[in-house]
Amino acid sequence: MFPPELERNAFRASNGEFGWTRAQIPSVVDVLRFHRIGILGGELWWVRDGIKDWVGVIPQRLGSPGVYVWETKREPAELWLDFINRSASNTLAMVEQWPMPEDLPPNLPGKILYNLTWVSEAQFNDLGTRPVL
Repeated sequence: MFPPELERNAFRASNGEFGWTRAQIPSVVDVLRFHRIGILGGELWWVRDGIKDWVGVIPQRLGSPGVYVWETKREPAELWLDFINRSASNTLAMVEQWPMPEDLPPNLPGKILYNLTWVSEAQFNDLGTRPVL
């Protein structure tokens, strides 16, 4: 579904999931919208230099390490296309917001990536998560 360069330049976790940079996410969201796929949420991954897997607990400049996750729930009676657009907008807002440069320690080794959870309308309905009208 994704253009070859977007897949090729993504981090691929051992379970097959993708992690993308902040700069790549708008293209990812555009592809998902084009294919009429809704984004259920996402999380941030810390991929340390020289390590082939990710960590969900991210060191913070101040305080305890943090976990960054978000969820977009489909509203009751919300049309699928409306959910697609709202979940895409929410995803772009969260990616822009998290993490802020002041949140992370200076010289954090590795990179912060964004992992998205998405679903087609048929898959969503098969999950039994269809909103009650």
